Parts: sequence; C-alpha cells; structure tokens
Amino acid sequence: MSDPLPPRSASGPAGTGPAMPVSARVAVGVLTGLAVLLLLSAVVTVSAWDAVVDALVEGRSGSSRSGAEQAVRVNLAQSVVFGLATAVAAVFLARGRSWARWTGLAATAALGLVTLVGIVLAGGLAVTSQLVLVLCVAAVASLLTRTTAAWTRSGPRSRAAR
Repeated sequence: MSDPLPPRSASGPAGTGPAMPVSARVAVGVLTGLAVLLLLSAVVTVSAWDAVVDALVEGRSGSSRSGAEQAVRVNLAQSVVFGLATAVAAVFLARGRSWARWTGLAATAALGLVTLVGIVLAGGLAVTSQLVLVLCVAAVASLLTRTTAAWTRSGPRSRAAR
C-alpha cells in the first residue's frame, strides 16, 4: 500500500522554488478575510440601501436624507475599493508576486488609517471597526516579515530569470 501523501520538502512542487512560508500564508489568509468582509459589507449595503440610509438618518439627529445617502455612498465606495485591492493582493501574493505584497501592504495600511480616522470622528469604536483594525495590523505585520519578503523576491519572475 502506498503512502497517500508525498513527503513535504523544503521546496514547493517540482522546480517551482521554495514553499510558501507561514507568514505569507497568514498574509494571504488575512487579506482574503478582509476582502470577503469588505465585499460582503458592500453587497449587504446595496441590498438594504433604504434601511441603511434610514438607520443613519435616525442615528444622527439633525442629518438630512441626502447627507446620509452621501455618507453611505462613501462607505460603499471605500468597501468596494479596499475589498477589491485586498482580494487582488491575496490572489497574486499566493502566486509569489512581489508587487502583490506591496499592494496588500498599501491597501491594509490605508484601510487601517481610514478606519482609525473614522473611529476618531465618530467618537466611538464599533465591533466591525475593531475587527478591521485587527486584521489590518495582522496583514501589515505578516507582509513586513523577512520571510514573506524573501519568498516574494524568489517569485516566478525571479525564478524565470535564473
């Protein structure tokens, strides 16, 4: 009877270079989680547009419906832009592209900063904002590790040049 799983080696599949380090796997996972969270939030916002706008009007005394709609549009655009950026970064980071590491780093750092500014302006911390901040910190930390940087430098383009 043969062993169902081949033994793991220090390199990936035959001739593809080193295996993805844990830090890169964490980065891909966190970027994917952020993408899912943000894009799902955008879908829910679009599907329940009137309820979201109404809740915002009721939550802010003295705010107009047009002002609430504008705030929801900005939030929706933010979710879509950062969701797509983190999704693209996750997909291509998993393929070892160094530009995807930098894209993920820029997107998560900017998203974390925007979230912090929103928390300060709102004067409170929502559970979703806290989750986004924790995921942004985890992504930035994983993307900045030496192992992730070294692994993306030895990506497909680098290996083809050898």
